[in-house]
Amino acid sequence: MSQQPKKRFRLDLEFDGSHYSGWQSQTDAESVQGSLKKAAEAVLGSRVDVQGCGRTDRGVHGMNYTAHLETAVTMSPAKLQKDLNKTLASDIAVISLRKAGDRFHARHNCIARSYIYRFSTVKSVFDRKYSWNQSGLTHLPEMEVAARLFTGMHDFTSFTDPRIVKKKSPMVNILHSSLSREDDVLIFRIIGSHFLWKMIRRCAGLLVAVGQGVHSAGDVELFLKNPGITDLKHLTAPSKGLFFEQAFYNDDELNGALELHGETVK
Repeated sequence: MSQQPKKRFRLDLEFDGSHYSGWQSQTDAESVQGSLKKAAEAVLGSRVDVQGCGRTDRGVHGMNYTAHLETAVTMSPAKLQKDLNKTLASDIAVISLRKAGDRFHARHNCIARSYIYRFSTVKSVFDRKYSWNQSGLTHLPEMEVAARLFTGMHDFTSFTDPRIVKKKSPMVNILHSSLSREDDVLIFRIIGSHFLWKMIRRCAGLLVAVGQGVHSAGDVELFLKNPGITDLKHLTAPSKGLFFEQAFYNDDELNGALELHGETVK
């Protein structure tokens, strides 16, 4: 290995977020970003910069999470991926690694992100860490209607912490939102420009309340049209069922995913 001008690599990761404080590095807790940076510095023997496509809440998992790594050390992508996977804990895996342009930035260049939330409709011993068990959902068609209502540009003030709204706009453009079934698991998929803190988990919790008959699809519409009318903190779903699914970096990628999930792309 020889010292060279800094270069960037794009990494796509899988991670089990059960024991992490989220993606973002923290001084007093273990994070995915911190763990990846530590492993990369051990492999390369030099300081590196690691940036991700967005923050995730404590305990949230990653299916295809994109990050970039910048280093001045020369190493082939294949060897770097192999050595990182040997060094990282078993709950983080680099599923692909390739060279990226100097201007590629995992977060700044990301145009949209998708997440899924998993509800298990039967008790599952092996899936208990990766889904929220909800066996008493008696209004599934209403849940499907409610899920679609999140699509569009909305003010999600009711779905996040008031402190967040003071710092950034609560307006979020949701490009796709749906509820589907795969065997005994309900999949809530949501694709958007960005997401607010705990927003998806509160959307998921509200869907469960709709499925239980506590709320209706009309209530979802009411909360979206009247931001701040109520605080949905008590409906926050547990993080174990939430997965970062994919980051999108160009219109072809995004439009392909939207068409796959039934959206009409203009």
